[in-house]
Amino acid sequence: MLHKKKLRRSIILTHASSSAYTPRRRAFMALPNLLLLLCIVSISADATQPPRTLHVPVLHRNAIFPPAPGATPSSSRLLRLHAADDATYYTVQLAPSLHSTAAADDDDDRLRSPVISGLPFDSGEYFAAIGVGDPPTRALVVIDTGSDLTWLQCAPCVRCYRQLTPLYDPRRSGSYSPIPCASTRCRGVLRYPGCDPRTGGCLYMVVYGDGSSSTGHLATDRLVFPDGGGGGTTRAVHHHNVTLGCGHNNGGLLESAAGILGVGRGALSFPAQAAAAYGRVFSYCLGDRAARAERAASSAGYLVFGRAPEPPSTAFTPLRTNPRRPGLYYVDMADVSVGGERVAAGFSAGLALDAATGRGGVVVDSGTAISRLPGAAYAAVRDAFDARAAAGGARRVAHANLSVFDACYDLRRGGATVRVPSVVLHFAGGADMALPPANYLVPVVDVDRRTYFCLGLQPAEDDLNVLGNVQQQGFGVTFDVERGRIGFAPNVCV
Repeated sequence: MLHKKKLRRSIILTHASSSAYTPRRRAFMALPNLLLLLCIVSISADATQPPRTLHVPVLHRNAIFPPAPGATPSSSRLLRLHAADDATYYTVQLAPSLHSTAAADDDDDRLRSPVISGLPFDSGEYFAAIGVGDPPTRALVVIDTGSDLTWLQCAPCVRCYRQLTPLYDPRRSGSYSPIPCASTRCRGVLRYPGCDPRTGGCLYMVVYGDGSSSTGHLATDRLVFPDGGGGGTTRAVHHHNVTLGCGHNNGGLLESAAGILGVGRGALSFPAQAAAAYGRVFSYCLGDRAARAERAASSAGYLVFGRAPEPPSTAFTPLRTNPRRPGLYYVDMADVSVGGERVAAGFSAGLALDAATGRGGVVVDSGTAISRLPGAAYAAVRDAFDARAAAGGARRVAHANLSVFDACYDLRRGGATVRVPSVVLHFAGGADMALPPANYLVPVVDVDRRTYFCLGLQPAEDDLNVLGNVQQQGFGVTFDVERGRIGFAPNVCV
């Protein structure tokens, strides 16, 4: 996670390099297919050599917390999209239920969302279902390429937030082992290790930009993954002695998830620790967050550790390393096309990483929802989109309740159709991401229950440019550290 406040970035790292994004939620419900996935990790099979690739199911938050009636509608259910002949515009037709702007009956308050202020990325996480310990405790963890350390909430709690799955208690795990202060895994890996004077155990602490935090003991334990790559069957794959954080004091905006699965580039990340089994390569596809709740678990995508066959449509861009932030996955962005025309303003030198200063570049992050560009580049893209959207019949609106985004549109029109421009992200080496409209038009409902669509980009406030998971959804993304590249393949979530 790479943003302050709602889109977090860990800007104060006291003992470890980690970050996370989790929004506030109100009610939750587990679906039968989710429960099946969680039961998989309770299989007590003999430990075997890990497979050459590990296929982990990915669950979007909507599979676990179906949107309540009256909540912010999803873009796929609100938009009917048809590509124009020149592929530079999409014809947008509103669903019939949105043609009327009449308010609901006053006594039907239960259909109104209590959070209606324009934060549609509140459901931004993607989860993996794993087991921790022996016997394994079921856990839903946020997949985060912006984090290195995998950590979970642990009993006994000094302070713990509510989570969906049972609380991990290391005292009940026969494979749990605390890491002593003098260990090289404590002194040699953590930037600022702490020491528990009572036990001599290594302490970690991560503090996020919005004040969320996790503090606890560094330890090792067994992780159990449900592997779905066995020709239609699923088996449990055990990884022993995985270094992780056992968090006894956790708080802030981290709710519902048991913790973080850190898949960053640092030595503490799970890909780094499992490199002997899978190499330094993994891939994922983050499925459409707008899928209906009853089918979201099966459409949310996949996470694969190891080298999997590359879709023929994969386009690669060089992976860059920022010495100031070595745990993050950087790429160089050339510019952006809007409506088939390259946006030159704001991209005079491209968004290339300057390794000497650590400035520039774009971080590919699964834990941040909305992408962010430098202020000048964002303004140029927004203005180009605004001009072309107006030409297609979209009316821009100014509304206090839509303040998270500054380019929002009313897509209602006499014939209920408008045309919106296409958006293509261009990266170094010729890798392009032609975004579907659902990846850049974010639905927002105001207090009067009117639905608008906002350009789902934001200006970077801290010189940290991000490719967020809203823009990544539906793409297969390959993180190939071994070959120094990141690949994007459209329409490969299965």
